[in-house]
Amino acid sequence: MPPIVSDEYKEKKKKEILASAFACFAKKGFEAATIDDIVHHSGMSKGAIYNYFSSKDDIYLELMRSETLETNGELIKKISEFHTAVEKINYLFDVYLTIDPFEEKHVEDVIVHYEFKIYSSRHKEVNRILNERRHEFFIKFISDILKDGQAAGEIKEDLDTKLYGDIFWSILDGATIQTLYKDYPYHGVIKEMKDMYISRITNPKSKH
Repeated sequence: MPPIVSDEYKEKKKKEILASAFACFAKKGFEAATIDDIVHHSGMSKGAIYNYFSSKDDIYLELMRSETLETNGELIKKISEFHTAVEKINYLFDVYLTIDPFEEKHVEDVIVHYEFKIYSSRHKEVNRILNERRHEFFIKFISDILKDGQAAGEIKEDLDTKLYGDIFWSILDGATIQTLYKDYPYHGVIKEMKDMYISRITNPKSKH
């Protein structure tokens, strides 16, 4: 009879695999990195890794899922402290302004995540999952804030909130990927785009 493994132990092992996989993806690239690389880095057997994940795609998607849930949970908690939609949007931009985009860990994140987006363009099912995530977690997140602002009269009532959800993330994604160029004026770009975005969405008749 096989030993009984606790959920806590399973979760610990999954996190170890994910951390090793991320390190391998950052070092070699998602497509070049292999399960054998992850085995070597983690010190686990290939069979142990396959007990938790069926493929490299599965590993990355779990990395993405856990990161998204954690980040969204923190952001939702934080923005609940603000009263208006404009304050919330302003805060979200400021989160990105506090980032050092040239710090090694951040650069690794950028490389791994954007490389996987490109990879997904050649894999229909993975692309579908990423697109669902984009709508469920990212576009809806901003759109809901803007809709609340419309109801309060502070956001233009004719604003397409889904479109401006996409615009918000396009600004940040665009600025983030450019940081692969070390002379890119990241903070200056974000500050200017924040002012332009907030000016465009705000109802001029609002007191906010």
